Amino acid sequence: MPAIDAETKNEKLLQVQIFARQRPEGFRTREIADLLNVSERTARRYIVQLSESGRLPVYYEGRLWHLVEGAQFDLLPVHLNLDEALALYLAARLLAAYGDKHNPHAVSALNKLASAMPEPIGEHITRTASAADRRRLWSDYLGVLETLTLAWATRRQVYIVYWNPEKGDVTERIFDLYFIEPSPVGYACYVIGYDHLRHDIREFKIERVQQVKILESSYEIRDNFDPYDYLTQAWGVMGGDERIVVKLRFSPNVAYRVRESDWPCVDTIDDLPDGGCLMTLTVSHTLEMKPWIRGWGADCEVIEPEKLRQVIAKDMIAAGRMYEKGSNQRIRAKS
Repeated sequence: MPAIDAETKNEKLLQVQIFARQRPEGFRTREIADLLNVSERTARRYIVQLSESGRLPVYYEGRLWHLVEGAQFDLLPVHLNLDEALALYLAARLLAAYGDKHNPHAVSALNKLASAMPEPIGEHITRTASAADRRRLWSDYLGVLETLTLAWATRRQVYIVYWNPEKGDVTERIFDLYFIEPSPVGYACYVIGYDHLRHDIREFKIERVQQVKILESSYEIRDNFDPYDYLTQAWGVMGGDERIVVKLRFSPNVAYRVRESDWPCVDTIDDLPDGGCLMTLTVSHTLEMKPWIRGWGADCEVIEPEKLRQVIAKDMIAAGRMYEKGSNQRIRAKS
């Protein structure tokens, strides 16, 4: 068998680490051999080497390799080309832009990422980490996020106390966490999973979780739930099976801006004779779209559905009256 250089071997060892993390139920030596296209003897040697170095805390039982419960380990160094480095730099900038709270784990991750980057990209990621480090610290939120992350990684049920600001009530529930999803709307993070109180899939905003406790009980994902399928037609984090067709007419003033971006859930964008365009989308819910639609002001008209059209029209009329009232008050104050 030809010799394997150090960089190639490190890449293979990294694949073993990632595969092990994805298989909490355990994995066979043969699976690693097939993954790496090596012999079972070589695959076993890689696993043992990682285990003895502390980079993959595993034990062998029942013909399977199992991760030690609660094990923490660092991934091997990753080597990136320039284009891959740029992709991660852009991701880091988005993380800093949409993370409105201080998260020391994010800061640490960014600094580690910067150390693996070519200059000057690494320098900019370091400065991005420094900016993120200056954000306000919400210790309660960070504690909740850490607990939920651990429950997600170990597939353990959680007991949560959740505040609903719209109803003004606080509820207790058992929750099976299937997914954690960030949302650009409100710079928030949500958990998605099975809610035993409502007996259905629900999304909960992490900022509204007042208490969380990991339970001894584990869970299995119900009905082959796939978060990516669930969010396919979601404007933000509100997914599901419902499908609502939305048609929006944009004026010539902003049509070029609409065409420049690949917006989520868009089916078609058709040119109109006046230079504007008609966008057709299919979404699971329209609630999360409303701020985006209102943000276009008079340059965006809801054509359908009628219910959404009426809601946006009412909001725009109310906003116009507010500004008109404010203008009259300023005029009277000056006179």
